[in-house]
Amino acid sequence: MAYTSRTHRLAVNSYILKGDVFLLLKRVSEPRIWTPPGGRLEKDENPLEGLKREVLEETSLSIDILMPANIWFGKWQEIPLLSIDFLTVYRSGNVRLSEEHSEYCWVTLEEMQCRELIPRHSDMGFELKNFVHALKLKQFFDLEGKVL
Repeated sequence: MAYTSRTHRLAVNSYILKGDVFLLLKRVSEPRIWTPPGGRLEKDENPLEGLKREVLEETSLSIDILMPANIWFGKWQEIPLLSIDFLTVYRSGNVRLSEEHSEYCWVTLEEMQCRELIPRHSDMGFELKNFVHALKLKQFFDLEGKVL
């Protein structure tokens, strides 16, 4: 008998650091908010490969993945969603947005807070404190993403 139950979906997101700034993208569809690049995994897709695929599709950038920075569980479109957010660093490329996004910006934590780009209590799991935590994790890596 084939297993057809769909208990949850898995998503990955990339907190891309370039120096001391993070990349945020503005969604075209509702909710039209600023988010880090990322999205749902395809069936049986490796999360790290899926993260690189999502970043490349949405931004045309190459990244190095450092480590998980946040895990969030909630509902998205009435389906339970487990999201793993990774601290990543920019490797190469110029941002070219996919049709899923209308704008992008590279911002510091202070700019995120002052411009209120990330909602304080987001239904999507992104909160400023997650970016603060990710930036603290960066101290354990050198400029090329290698563990110190």
